Amino acid sequence: MSERRSRGRGVTAALCAAVMTTILLAAGSVPASAQSPASGEFSGTVEIPGGRHLYLECHGTGGPTVIFEAGLRSRGDIWWWSREGGPTGVLPRVAPYTHACIYDRPGTLAHFPQISRSEPVPMPRSTGEVVADLHALLSTAGVPGPYVIVGASTGGLIARQYAALYPTEVSGLVLVDAISEAMEGMMRPRQFARYNRLYLQSPSADAARYVNLEAIDFYRSFAEMKPLRHSPRGLPMFVISANYGFGVPTGAWKRFAALVNRTWKRGQLYLARLHPHTKRVVAFGSGHQVHVNRPGLVTRYVLRMVARARGG
Repeated sequence: MSERRSRGRGVTAALCAAVMTTILLAAGSVPASAQSPASGEFSGTVEIPGGRHLYLECHGTGGPTVIFEAGLRSRGDIWWWSREGGPTGVLPRVAPYTHACIYDRPGTLAHFPQISRSEPVPMPRSTGEVVADLHALLSTAGVPGPYVIVGASTGGLIARQYAALYPTEVSGLVLVDAISEAMEGMMRPRQFARYNRLYLQSPSADAARYVNLEAIDFYRSFAEMKPLRHSPRGLPMFVISANYGFGVPTGAWKRFAALVNRTWKRGQLYLARLHPHTKRVVAFGSGHQVHVNRPGLVTRYVLRMVARARGG
């Protein structure tokens, strides 16, 4: 019990330090010379080739750099928060131990009107286009690699695609209840079309107010991922899966929702079997937003991947 208390005090102190740095940066108290994505603290937009600006935020020092990729329509700062309240999410738990960055994909949001801080682009787009954006952002900003990429839901598909296209830049992946391209093949065409319409292309009424809202073409994205699914070989990966399934969305029957949940679980097993160096973890007591519901669990495996990249 005393060991747990001591560990808890250490994490709390580190968390407070990270939060304080963020507050100082927002208030302009951190020297401009220290505001660099390559050296640690940074918060602002970066112009990528083509003239567009993407929002990037980095904290902490050391390597490897952890890149957080949010789920569908979620802004990067979702990694700051958890159901425990305040800035108690995965990012402030990881940043005291290594360099860690989040960014906003165009069209994402926290809650309307807290929309993406990156410039909008035409929608829908594929995850391959997102990967091109992320690669341009990290290269232009000088964010040092190699990267441990942590991807939640749709972010997991983006993380895998990035690793397959730029294998020398990635030292490990942590997939947090990630969607897989196998979902399409595990359903009949009409079933997948209904799943796509009811689950993937139906934002909440609040999110739908955002005219530039993110929309991902999953047919095209899955077609991009299928030939790359086993690449790169030998990449260490953690697959963290939710214990609870999805609810029943408007317009769906309970029977169809049960089919979706069964298929999702099969998709998690598919991800765990793609590479020999993969460990699957079930987040008991959590639904789809594992990083919000169980930030400590996700942090533990992110830091294990960091230690592995360091040769530990």
